[in-house]
Amino acid sequence: MAEKIRPPRLRISRRIKKNKVFKVKVKFDHPSFTGLAIADDTSDPVFNRAIPVTFIRNMLVYYGDELVSRLRLSSGIADEPLFTFKLKAIKEAPIKVVFIDNFGKRWEASKKIKFKG
Repeated sequence: MAEKIRPPRLRISRRIKKNKVFKVKVKFDHPSFTGLAIADDTSDPVFNRAIPVTFIRNMLVYYGDELVSRLRLSSGIADEPLFTFKLKAIKEAPIKVVFIDNFGKRWEASKKIKFKG
């Protein structure tokens, strides 16, 4: 795969209050291919695995040292997905999101939660 995969980017509100819910956004520039392509476009469409299958297999979310969410994804996921989810601010600790693709390669992004107000 010749495409350059950029590390995931994590966005979190700057005004997080203790025991309040806050939103987390994660953007990941990762291609997603089912691997299927038309084998011969001059005849009846016949699909085969013309290119290697590549997609994000797992997304793990940690709040501090605790695993708070695990997503199992498939090749049907979009290219460059944007994930949005909410967490309750119970402690000042890092939020870490780990992506693992179908080849076992890992990427991660993290930000420390600090309370305001």
